[in-house]
Amino acid sequence: MRLAILLFSSLFLAGCAWFLEPGVVPDRAVPADQVAAPNDLPTAGEGAMCGGIAALQCDDGLTCIYEDGACHAIADAAGTCRKTGPICTKEYRPVCGCDGETYGNRCEAYAEGVSVAYPGECKVKES
Repeated sequence: MRLAILLFSSLFLAGCAWFLEPGVVPDRAVPADQVAAPNDLPTAGEGAMCGGIAALQCDDGLTCIYEDGACHAIADAAGTCRKTGPICTKEYRPVCGCDGETYGNRCEAYAEGVSVAYPGECKVKES
């Protein structure tokens, strides 16, 4: 009985491909000219969700900013698309960016397109 189930299941899992003539495409297949190219993927606008399990990218000129600490705590964190400008105050309130670099303040990190891992300077790892 086990042998019969094994043979049937392998035939079932192989699918209908054995029964198709070479070169015949099933009706449900998407024609190659209708498959989205990587550049045609949808993007998110300002204030919309980005990143996450769907890996949504932001529109041009926007950066995906995550909640503080999300880059170290959540593998597929979702952020929000924001405009990040080059103008920041020179107030020194250091933050550690998700890239492991220390920035003078949150605004400077965001201006570089980097989310904040935690407040304060980045800890240097000893080798």
